[in-house]
Amino acid sequence: MKTYKQIQLAVEGLGYKWFNGPYSLNFIWERTSFEATNKFTDFLHVCYKDVNGFEQIITLPATTKPGLKGSLLEPITVEGIRGTAIIESPQQVLGGWEFKDTFKEFSSYPYFRQIGKVNYWRDGNKDTIIDKINRQIAKIFGTHWHRMSQNNTYGSGLVNNWSLGCMGCPEPEFKKILEITRKSVKMYGTKFTGTIIESKHIK
Repeated sequence: MKTYKQIQLAVEGLGYKWFNGPYSLNFIWERTSFEATNKFTDFLHVCYKDVNGFEQIITLPATTKPGLKGSLLEPITVEGIRGTAIIESPQQVLGGWEFKDTFKEFSSYPYFRQIGKVNYWRDGNKDTIIDKINRQIAKIFGTHWHRMSQNNTYGSGLVNNWSLGCMGCPEPEFKKILEITRKSVKMYGTKFTGTIIESKHIK
C-alpha cells in the first residue's frame, strides 16, 4: 500500500498543490497502466490530516479509464473527434469537481460533478490500449467522479459503460469517502481539486 508521504511527494514532485489543513482533502487518482482492463485496477487515494495533525490516507480500487462495452468499443464523435474521452495524466485541476450530496441527480447517488476545465485524450481505435492522441484542451465533458455499481454490490466487477470518461469506484468502496467528504464540506465548501498521476510518479 502507498503511504501518505509517498503520495504527497509524488504530487509535489510534479509541481502540484498539496492541501495541509485539517480535513482539507487531497483526491489523488493513480493510473496504474494505459491498458483498458475494464476492471478497477487503478486507485483513488484520499489524503488528509485530522484535527490533531495526524496524516490519514484512504485508498480505494478505482478506474481512471473508460470501460469497454458501451464505451471504448463504441466510441462517439465529439467536436469532430471520434473516440471515448480519457482524462489526461498527469494533471491537476484546482477546484475542478463539486460534491453533490443528493440522490436525485446524475447517478441517483452522491457524486462529484465536473465544473472545471480538463485536458483529455480521445481514443477511437477500439483496442484496449489508451492512446495519448487527439488532445482536447480545457474542456468540460461531464467527466464526474461517481459510484460504478449498484448499492451494496460490486456488480460484475467490470467498468463497461459505468465510465465513458468518468472516474470512480464500485459503490461499496465509493461510499467509504462520503463521511469524510461531508466533514470537509462543512469546513471548506463543496469544491474539490482533482489530481491524476501515474504509478511511475510514486517512489
